[in-house]
Amino acid sequence: MKKKNLTFKSFQYLICGIFLLFACEKEGESTSIELGGDTNLTANQVGSTSVGTIKLGGTGSNIISQIKVVENNNGFIDVEFSFPISSSVNSTVISLGNALYGDDFDKYKSSFIDSNGNFKGKFKFKNSSEGVALVNSSGKQAVIMKYDVNVGDKWSYTKKNGKVGSYKVVKKSTADDYDYGHLKIKTVQVERTSNEPGITKILYIGNHKFGLVGIELYLEDGNVIKYSII
Repeated sequence: MKKKNLTFKSFQYLICGIFLLFACEKEGESTSIELGGDTNLTANQVGSTSVGTIKLGGTGSNIISQIKVVENNNGFIDVEFSFPISSSVNSTVISLGNALYGDDFDKYKSSFIDSNGNFKGKFKFKNSSEGVALVNSSGKQAVIMKYDVNVGDKWSYTKKNGKVGSYKVVKKSTADDYDYGHLKIKTVQVERTSNEPGITKILYIGNHKFGLVGIELYLEDGNVIKYSII
């Protein structure tokens, strides 16, 4: 029972993290940096797909997801992210959505649950040779990854409600030390502090050739939800 409860709790935080990512895209107000660079990348082509593995911390449970580029508008790409959820947790997704969005969640529900019952999220990114940024409806960028950086570099992103997301480069590999499928690659790791309940920080992991390759959510209870992208 303890393992089942831990899996359920980790799943709740995973869904909360995706909802918050969606909210970040919708509510961005200002940023201290923006990305330029080349966006004519193979990974940005419409129809390009990747597979992600979500590991729920402390449980040994994995969820396989799919990531697909569904639109490319001058280098700004819409990416659809989806994974199956059981009918038993469908109500949990709705409850979490209502808790985070209130009455507004009814407007967003179809953005998160498709007709087959899969959980989904659609996000707009700028994915370039310089890094990766979430992009809101006004075109403002929340930069989550930069490649030409040094450990200790910092930047920020401010939401309309005044909350500030602070980003800091905590690692830049000098050797191939990160597992990427059957390869070992160099990475840049960017930490975002979190003021959201239950989550202490988010770690974004990127590579100049492969783009964003991992996201890790660090929870207050010490567990970590890891999302690896191939």
